[in-house]
Amino acid sequence: MERDDFALMDDVRNDREGAFEALVRRYQRRLYRLAFGYLRNHEDSLDAVQEAMVKIYVARAAYRPTAHPFTWAARILANHCIDLLRQRRSRPTESLDTAQGEGEDRAPRQMVSNDEPQQARQERKDLGRALNRAIYSLPTNQREIFMLRHFGEMRLEEIASARGCALGTVKSSLHRAAAAIRDYLGACDPPIKYPARQGGEAR
Repeated sequence: MERDDFALMDDVRNDREGAFEALVRRYQRRLYRLAFGYLRNHEDSLDAVQEAMVKIYVARAAYRPTAHPFTWAARILANHCIDLLRQRRSRPTESLDTAQGEGEDRAPRQMVSNDEPQQARQERKDLGRALNRAIYSLPTNQREIFMLRHFGEMRLEEIASARGCALGTVKSSLHRAAAAIRDYLGACDPPIKYPARQGGEAR
């Protein structure tokens, strides 16, 4: 039986053989998506995750089970990405769809059927690019909360804990961010319908 996250993190803290490698395998997809949400560049995101994993390993003894292990790891990665954004000069960007289609042996990717019609594939790429532009038009606070939710796949309570804010603040920020993205896409020519998240934001 697969150990739960808290038990696995306890193994990591106690240097049990194979524990850290298991943690990397469990979190690498979500952490990559979170890094890309910040950096918008495939290679930079891969490097950021690897560098954050080193920081996570070095800081493993400092972890306390008051926070979920992924929340703790995501906070380390997010802080690292913010530092990188402060340090680097402007660089070319790419869409999340393009990034996930590259580096099959280096990063998790979304599998796309070869039978997908060309028009549908192009529409999906156009939507990805438009979403990137819409997300980066958001105020910084809304953008970071939106990325933790949709790229980092964190629960609302985890986001509130990671950002040190009230749960209501997270919910209202997500609501305003979704409305702003919907308005941005609706103003495109032709208008693009914002893809609703199944199950809403109740989690």
